[in-house]
Amino acid sequence: MRCVIHVAISMMALCTLTVRAAIESKSNIANDVLHLVDTDVNPIYDAHAYAQVVRNIENGTLYAIQSPDDLAIEPFKVLHVFGDAYARGYAHGVLLANELSYFLDEALPEFYRSEVEQIPLDSLPSWLRSLIESVVEKPLEDIAPAVFETALGFVYDMQKKHIEASPTDVWTEADGIAEGLCAAKGCEASQLEAYKKKVRHVNMLPELIRMQCSMMGAFGKATGDGKLIQLRTLDFGEGPFANATFLSISHPPEGDGFAFASVSFPGFVGAVTGFSEKIGQCEKVDDVTGGKRPRGTYDGQAVSMVIRDMLQLASSKEDAIAIAERAKRTWSVWLGIGDQSSQAFNAILYDKAEALALNDTSLPPLTNQTYFPDVVYIDKHPQPSPHTTMPSLVKRFYGTMTSVSVAQNFPRLMQSGDVHVALYDMGAGRAYISRGTTFANGSFLRNAYEAPFLAFDMEALWTEQRKSAYENDEI
Repeated sequence: MRCVIHVAISMMALCTLTVRAAIESKSNIANDVLHLVDTDVNPIYDAHAYAQVVRNIENGTLYAIQSPDDLAIEPFKVLHVFGDAYARGYAHGVLLANELSYFLDEALPEFYRSEVEQIPLDSLPSWLRSLIESVVEKPLEDIAPAVFETALGFVYDMQKKHIEASPTDVWTEADGIAEGLCAAKGCEASQLEAYKKKVRHVNMLPELIRMQCSMMGAFGKATGDGKLIQLRTLDFGEGPFANATFLSISHPPEGDGFAFASVSFPGFVGAVTGFSEKIGQCEKVDDVTGGKRPRGTYDGQAVSMVIRDMLQLASSKEDAIAIAERAKRTWSVWLGIGDQSSQAFNAILYDKAEALALNDTSLPPLTNQTYFPDVVYIDKHPQPSPHTTMPSLVKRFYGTMTSVSVAQNFPRLMQSGDVHVALYDMGAGRAYISRGTTFANGSFLRNAYEAPFLAFDMEALWTEQRKSAYENDEI
């Protein structure tokens, strides 16, 4: 099997050489990045050149992108959804019905079996903690999914009222996803109610599972053109998430916020990685070197839902910071926000007590990292961090950073971003996305930081129009 994989990779590398001339004629993105691609770094491909329409419905279009050396069995999906919250959710459910049913009914229960012992017991009420502790003494393959569902249900019950207070109306969208799935697959009434519950509960998963990630916002003196380059890597570990990663672009009606994109998973209405017409977002867990995370609570609005509010509602990083400050906050994380208007970036130390905005001078004392003017960055390790890889890369590329040099060097050399990596070039209006690939058992065949990037033109994403069921245009 290993020999077959190596042969396939070699053939893909040869294929890459033959397609470059074809890419060059299809997009100005390719013209800018093609000459910088070599065999030692992550290739970058114009996503628009490889996009094919899979299906159109009234409020949604699904594209598939198979780049030359993508190792995944399934192509990368790009989903555009239009209309109000329910319409967008319904389109999500119909167009990703197969992915949703597999993710919810097969992949996640298997993941729960492997992760049940990682649930943070000290953050749960005593009755739930006792239940889980009794389960780990029994065969997990039989009981773990039900225990995970119980824990997720507890978090959902605590947070439901706080989340539904948001104008983004995510629970209506979640119910639309379940109804679209059942319309496509055929469900009894009891199955529909079960799927509504599953979709709502799965959105609580980021509150239980920690993500070790890296982030950076570089601008001004740090970049070649003075514009903002924003990096976000997601380190989530083994499981179904890398293969399930897709790009969702939401187009709310006028007056209901801004168009936004989320690098997401089937059924998710919250966000962990995303960008909008106005801002870009980053996130990482607030693990503390030699200590415990600040005490949090489940009685509030999930961090992923606060991020979703930022993406849809914020017109600037100041708006996003204000949303974080007003939120009924739960658990401690680091957030990062950059925007188009200022071409600058702030980190936010976000916890139950406060949401503290930090800049290039106020952040280093908290992270133990080298100060560089106009660079705000946090590596994947607990903070303060003694590690020198990320500051060494900032020093190496300082003053000349481009989106391509950051994408092709930072994640790979930091070995950060196993599930996916996203980079937003706010000056050029481009987004770069890579995803990991896993075997059926969830172990990695290739991490996202080793994988090719797909380059997207942001304006093309925002200006996508509804299509009839018979149109087959490219993005």
